[in-house]
Amino acid sequence: MSNVFQRLVGLETEYAIRFHSGDSETPRSKFRLYEALIASLYCRVLAVPAKHFKEGVFTANGGAVWFEAERPSAGGGLVEGATPECRGPREALIYQRAQDRLLAESAKSALTNGHMVLIKNDRDADDNVYGAQENYEATFASGWRLLLWRAGLVTMFPLAVLTWIGILLSVVVTISYFAIAALCYLPFQLLTGGRYSVALFLFGSDLVEGRDNCIHVPVWLETTLQIGTRLLTAPLALYLYLLIQATGFLRVRRQLLPFLVSRVVIAGAGMIDRDGNFCVADKGPAINCVTGFGGMIFDRPIFSMGHFFKAVYADSWFAPRNYLALFAQRQRLQLAIGDSNMCDTAEYLRVGTTMLVLDAIESGAIINPPRLTSPIRALHQVCADATLSSELALNDGTTTSALALQRFYLEACREFLAQQDGEFPQEATEIIRLWEKALSGLEELSQSVADPPPMFGELDWVTKKYLLDKAGQDATWEEKKKIDIRYHELSPEGYHGLLVPGGLATVLVTNEEIERAQRSAPANSPATTPGHYLRASAACHPPAPASS
Repeated sequence: MSNVFQRLVGLETEYAIRFHSGDSETPRSKFRLYEALIASLYCRVLAVPAKHFKEGVFTANGGAVWFEAERPSAGGGLVEGATPECRGPREALIYQRAQDRLLAESAKSALTNGHMVLIKNDRDADDNVYGAQENYEATFASGWRLLLWRAGLVTMFPLAVLTWIGILLSVVVTISYFAIAALCYLPFQLLTGGRYSVALFLFGSDLVEGRDNCIHVPVWLETTLQIGTRLLTAPLALYLYLLIQATGFLRVRRQLLPFLVSRVVIAGAGMIDRDGNFCVADKGPAINCVTGFGGMIFDRPIFSMGHFFKAVYADSWFAPRNYLALFAQRQRLQLAIGDSNMCDTAEYLRVGTTMLVLDAIESGAIINPPRLTSPIRALHQVCADATLSSELALNDGTTTSALALQRFYLEACREFLAQQDGEFPQEATEIIRLWEKALSGLEELSQSVADPPPMFGELDWVTKKYLLDKAGQDATWEEKKKIDIRYHELSPEGYHGLLVPGGLATVLVTNEEIERAQRSAPANSPATTPGHYLRASAACHPPAPASS
C-alpha cells in the first residue's frame, strides 16, 4: 500500500475577537466574551469542559476550543480552535471550515449585549502576531539519533524535577504574598474604607470583583511571574533545545525548509505593513529563526518545538503518558510559518503540498534540494516582493526565485507519484493539478492585464492585493488596514465572505460536508474514539455559564 497521504495532520488557528458594546458599560474582558461564545457553542454541538492548564472545551468531532492568553491580566486573549487529527488534506480543509463556521455562528449569537465577530488573521493593527499552526505526523529520528533522543529524555528527568520544585516554590511565594498583602490591606480598609485602585493593584480583578475574568493576579505580578517562570525553566529549555537540534527531524527540516520559505507564494495571506508596503505573507515578516519554542525568548520559528517543551515541563508531571509518548519514533512536526487562509484553494494547497513533500522526503525521493544561504533573509525577501522576482542566494553560489523553488518540489513530487504505479489516493493528483495551476497563474501575474488577475479568489494574497489596489492611490493607511483585517472577518460582511455568494471565490467543500464535520469525528483517526466517548458523556456536564 502507498504511503501517500497516510500521515495524520491537524490545524490550530487563533481568532482575534472584535466586540462592539450595545451600551456604555465598561468593555468586557476577552475572557468574558470567550465564555459567552462557549455558552453559545454548547447550544450547537456536543462539548465537554477540557481539564487542562487553560480554559477550553472538547467538541464531539474530536476538535477543541481554547481561551489562549499569555497575558490575561493585561487584557489579552484569543479564541484558539484545534481541528481533530485528519488523514488527508481535503479532510483537514473540511474540518477547518467546520471549525470556522461553528465559531463564527457561536460568536454571532453569543449573549454579550453587543456585537461580537471573530477575525481569522495573523496580525492586528498594533503588530501583535498570532494565527495558524500546522501539525504533521513525521519520523522524529532513527538509528543512533533516536537512541540519543531517548537517552536524553531519561537524563533530562532530574532537571525537570528541579524545575518543578522551583515552580512549586514560586507558587508558595505567590500565595504567601497574597496572605501578607491581605493582612496589610485589612487595617487600611478598616481605617479608610479601602480604595478600589489600591485593592486592584494588590490583588487583581478576580479577587476584588469576586468573579472569574481570568485575571487571577495583578498586572505587575503577572509580569513578574512570567519573567520568573522563564528564568526557572531556562536550563531545561536549553537542554531540550540542544537535544532536539541534534536529533529531531533533521532530514525533514533540512529538505523541507526551502519549500516552506517559498510556499508563502501560494499560501500567504498578504498584509499591509506599518509603512504601507504590501507583503505577500502576514506572519512571514515576523519569523526570526528556523527552529524554536515559539515565544520562549521572543522567538518566532518556522519549526516550532514548543509542544515538546510543554510535554517535558508540564505534562510529565500532570500527564505522564504524554511524556512517555515522546519516546516514540513518530512525533508531531509543528510548523508555525503558515498564515490563516480564507480561500479554500490556498488552504487546501498549504496542507496538501506540504503533506506530499513530506511523503516524498520520507520515501527518499527528494535527496538534494537547493539549500538557501540564509533561510530567514530569503523568507523576508519573498514576503516583501509581490512581483515574485526576488533572487534568493543558494549555498552553491547561484540564485533562484521562490517560484523556481516551488517548481523544483512540484516536479519532484510529480516524479515521486509516478513511481507509485498509480497506487495512491487520487487526491494527490488533484493537489498536483492545483499546484501547477497556481504556479502557472503566478508566473503570468506580472504580465497579466486581466481584471480580476489570475488566481483571484483562489490565493489569499492575490485576492487581498487586488482589493487593496481597488482602494486607490489616495487611500490612507487606516483605510487599507481596514480592508486588510476585514478581509479575514468571519461573517457575511467580511470582505472575503462577500466574494463567495457571487462566485468570485472558489469553494471546494460543500455545506453538507461542513455540517457533518461539525458533529462527527474523522473516521480512522485518533479522534474517532474520543468523539464517541464524548457523545456518551456530554449529557453529564452542564453547559458553560453565559457571560453576565
